[in-house]
Amino acid sequence: MDRLLSWCLRIGALLVVLAVPTASKEGRFALEDLDLLLRLNDGTVLRGNAMIGLTFIMGTGSGEIQIRIDDIIREGQLANRGITFYRMSVKDPVTGAAQSLCEADPDGEHAAFAFPDGAGGFSITCTSGAEGKCILFGYLPWETRDGVSLRDLHRACIHMLRADYGGDDHPTTRNGTAVNVYDRLGIQHPDPAPGMAFEAAWGPDGAICVSHTRIADNISLEELAERYPRLRGRLGPSACSEEAMRAEPRAMLFNQSVLTWRRDKK
Repeated sequence: MDRLLSWCLRIGALLVVLAVPTASKEGRFALEDLDLLLRLNDGTVLRGNAMIGLTFIMGTGSGEIQIRIDDIIREGQLANRGITFYRMSVKDPVTGAAQSLCEADPDGEHAAFAFPDGAGGFSITCTSGAEGKCILFGYLPWETRDGVSLRDLHRACIHMLRADYGGDDHPTTRNGTAVNVYDRLGIQHPDPAPGMAFEAAWGPDGAICVSHTRIADNISLEELAERYPRLRGRLGPSACSEEAMRAEPRAMLFNQSVLTWRRDKK
């Protein structure tokens, strides 16, 4: 079974909790200060360590899934960030075997966390996915900075990490590919990146311009021009420079990556 959380899980309001070994109870999850809690219908409120071991059942378009909160992460790179991180597992509906809800992030941790969805509810995402990584970068979609909604910057970040130049959910990156990311608000600053060159400028709907593609074997500038007419005239280093994009108000995010060459295809 594919991992349930490739990058984000939207949570419904009503969930069924299996309070092992007692009978199941109904309740609602809520989010307070990026800390997940559960309000049971009998008035009990569970949070922190009391959440460990709980299993909740969630309905999806293809049926029900069971997700278990296995542990809270208190050490390592994820500690002391003001966010509660969880290890969660999901039960395979066919085999009954449990597997981690999240894939391993770059530090090897299988971590999930909850964040506000901007509509009065919340979502759960993984630190291994683009959505979670962009929140950890500081692009908090529920906040504003200098009058600018970080939701758009968060969307731009997701497209950037996935090399989704057209903003149409067609990623062209490769797992483990390094990028140097920074933005015009100064949340992330450019780090020294020997061997990297300016790749692209990004907005909430995808790339504003592309100097070079991240994985040349996956897509070329010529293919970008054919697939996305709006990028024509904005492709290649002469048409897409960081200096020019700094003057472009739509460009919110910038990145550098290693310049790769396309291998001849037979």
